[in-house]
Amino acid sequence: MTAAELIEQVQSQYEGELTEADAWPDGQAWVGVPPVDVLKMAQFIVDAWGPLHLSTISGNDRGGHIDVIYHFVADGVSLNVRAAVDKAVDEIETITPVVPAAIMYEREINDMFGVEITGHPDPRRLILPEDWPEGDYPLRRDDIGAEEGEENNG
Repeated sequence: MTAAELIEQVQSQYEGELTEADAWPDGQAWVGVPPVDVLKMAQFIVDAWGPLHLSTISGNDRGGHIDVIYHFVADGVSLNVRAAVDKAVDEIETITPVVPAAIMYEREINDMFGVEITGHPDPRRLILPEDWPEGDYPLRRDDIGAEEGEENNG
């Protein structure tokens, strides 16, 4: 399957909202969903192409929101699912009920970006020590301002 075919299948079969759907020439597929639909999208991916591989979950501070990006390999295609989490909300639902491998990656996103993973089965810190100051997240760009964060991060 190609990235374009995968995107076509998502667009025709996924019943939730898509904020983006792009196939890149290098074989990557990018799909965006609202944060409230990330578990629904994960379930769709598992049902459509399971078993699949979750490579990692990454984050990207974009100023007013944090992109939480789930990097899957589905049917030989690099499938990246992006959810833009508003910093005023700062939470997203866990996908561990359908993708158990997400458990450690989600803890890392919480530690490094401060995005709360609701419903997570093990919300302990993963990277930061227990005495790390609350509200201080190493990969957030709050201290440099949104404009500079957008310019240097995107």
